[in-house]
Amino acid sequence: MQTANPLTKQFLLAAKYQEIDALKQLQNSCASLTKLGDFVHQLQKERAMSNIFLASKSLQFNCELKEQITVTQTTQRYFYNSLKTTFITDTSLSGHSRLYNLISHSLQSLDALPSLRYQIANQNITPVHATQSFTNLIAGLLNIILEAADGANDPQVIRLLVAYFNFMQGKEYAGQERACGAQAFAESKFSCEQKQQLAHFMQEQENRFSFFSEYADNHLLKCYSSLIEHPVNKQVDQLRSLLQKLDDQNAQPLSQLSEVWYEVTTTRIDIMHKIEQNISDHLIDSAAMRIAGAQRKLNSNKQILSSLEQEYIPVSDGQLALKIGEPSNSAVSKLSSNKTMYDLILEQAQHIKQINQALLDAKQLISEQKVIHQAKYILIEQLKISEEHAHKQLQKQAMESHSSLYAVAKKIIELSECE
Repeated sequence: MQTANPLTKQFLLAAKYQEIDALKQLQNSCASLTKLGDFVHQLQKERAMSNIFLASKSLQFNCELKEQITVTQTTQRYFYNSLKTTFITDTSLSGHSRLYNLISHSLQSLDALPSLRYQIANQNITPVHATQSFTNLIAGLLNIILEAADGANDPQVIRLLVAYFNFMQGKEYAGQERACGAQAFAESKFSCEQKQQLAHFMQEQENRFSFFSEYADNHLLKCYSSLIEHPVNKQVDQLRSLLQKLDDQNAQPLSQLSEVWYEVTTTRIDIMHKIEQNISDHLIDSAAMRIAGAQRKLNSNKQILSSLEQEYIPVSDGQLALKIGEPSNSAVSKLSSNKTMYDLILEQAQHIKQINQALLDAKQLISEQKVIHQAKYILIEQLKISEEHAHKQLQKQAMESHSSLYAVAKKIIELSECE
């Protein structure tokens, strides 16, 4: 007589419970990333204000910078509390050591903020070096998102995380452009190298937002249209043209335009931040929908398994045997029951197979982006060059070797590990 092992049911349901738990952890991580985005947004503002303050020799943005530091510190505390609530718990994420190490490294780097602010307040640092310090801190924070995406286990949410990361990267380049232009107007001069930097920031914004559009869904693309269609873009373009007319020996004082530039570019970046918040909310909602779907499937499986149990009675060794005294069509019921159990297991296996394939596709992109970022920062550290020059170095090597950026970046990492 055919028997059914109760462990089959237990593991079938346990698999779905594991999926739901993982999605809940992912949902909590997405909520924490929202606080990260808010903190980065305020750091970006502080960076631009610091540039104007330094370039104007303390004449501009003195009070505004002090107020901004208070706002930045508040969002930093919210971010830290969110990290603690999400990741330092009795049910902390397992198998995410790289993410935890990256968070630890970023937090350690942020310990340098008070010292950086002291140097800025006392005019003991150049605008260029202050900008680079802020940019390095922000880069570490943004990489947390990429690592969180790499550790996620739902393809749909991963795609949204990739879109989120690229949008935030685009916004970061917009922030670097704001800081660069603010310094140029405050000093009333703009070198050829700075102009090249500005062009790089503009190009990278376009690249990142293009990547975002590729991975965003219709809801997020609709949100993005609010940025594309906003009239502030024309104002930014007009000021960009004015910047290009500046040079190292510009005699016309344009320092007051630094505040105009700051206000106009900040309006544009604030729109980006609202879209960023929409992406965060959408991430959380998408995870919630996936949880609800998995929960419905779990309840459905429970009902089916419960109906199957009614056709069996306990026997020895923890097995179940088909009830006797059934109607004449018991053999048909038995076959039907066996088929239902088989279908449940097959369905779960197919579901996992589809998820795994989608995960492989999504994580391939994440892996490539992480390798490129790692190689870029190896070049920055070893050659003592800017992010812009490191990026150009990668592009140059890729072009000369007729390879992709990823292939060149991978080779740089391999050579670095051999040293």
